[in-house]
Amino acid sequence: MASDQTEDAMKFRKATHMTASLATTDAIWRSTRSSDDTQEPVRLYWASVGKALTAVVIMQLVEEGKLRLTEPVSRWAPELPNGAFTSVDHLLLHTAGLFSANEDVEFRKSPRYLTPKEAIRISVSHGAMFCPGQNWRYSNTGYTILGQIIEAVEGQPYNEVVNRRIAKPLKLSTLRALAPHESPADVAPLTPADGMKPGHSPDWGYSAGSVVSSAEDMLRFWHALLTAKLVSLENTSRMFEELYPMFGSGTYYGRGVMLYELPGEEKGQIKKWLGHSGGTRGAKAVVAYSAHDRAFVAVALSGDGSAEAAANLLLKMLSQSK
Repeated sequence: MASDQTEDAMKFRKATHMTASLATTDAIWRSTRSSDDTQEPVRLYWASVGKALTAVVIMQLVEEGKLRLTEPVSRWAPELPNGAFTSVDHLLLHTAGLFSANEDVEFRKSPRYLTPKEAIRISVSHGAMFCPGQNWRYSNTGYTILGQIIEAVEGQPYNEVVNRRIAKPLKLSTLRALAPHESPADVAPLTPADGMKPGHSPDWGYSAGSVVSSAEDMLRFWHALLTAKLVSLENTSRMFEELYPMFGSGTYYGRGVMLYELPGEEKGQIKKWLGHSGGTRGAKAVVAYSAHDRAFVAVALSGDGSAEAAANLLLKMLSQSK
């Protein structure tokens, strides 16, 4: 595939910056582009794709006997409603019933960086949404608490743990979990389609999504996860074994991972992806393995277009090039 495929996808999705990578058993392709004359960024923001890295660290701690998925989160966050009945696993699966602090009306009026304690306090103020395990509701705050648990167990800041446990051993030079208030110059800016100022900064996400990377390094992370290079095959499978329907039809959430069911080219055909999406105003991202195409794909863009549509377009181009 030629580099102009990225430019085609950028125009199709109206993106100002894009990083994309595809990998098959035969080759790996990568490209990063900007729509203007500015210097091409080294890295883009992956938003909630970072939750997959948080989940990997949790599963590593479980494998090492430092943590149990069944442990109540009241051990680390005693102020949580139903904390004694909420497990680490409930947080991973988004079945804890925790309000997500970023949905708070006052916060949305004046968005800013929230410390983990502030995010948890806002969540607690809204009370429990349902009893743990009785429903599914996406909660960034649930993953914030997972970050606090990681820090308590490891005795290091969350971002340092992720970089030490994932980026360093895999030799991913561009992938990095950002520390609060960290703003590297080589990260593409978020560019909302309406031209307004972004309501989010890459360093705000903490353990719910603070990762920046090139597409190639994100793809290499995903390949390492699915080939059991980060956690055992048994625990990799556990991440996908319990799936809950998400916001729209055809998407399901497991333990820090997602399953996508997409319509294929032929009538009645369903293509499945194993991956994770992320997004905020001005940035969208996805990394996935397409079983149908036998290929890994990773796309992050600055703008409000669909990263999944761009990834699907690239996979179609790959299929047509064979």
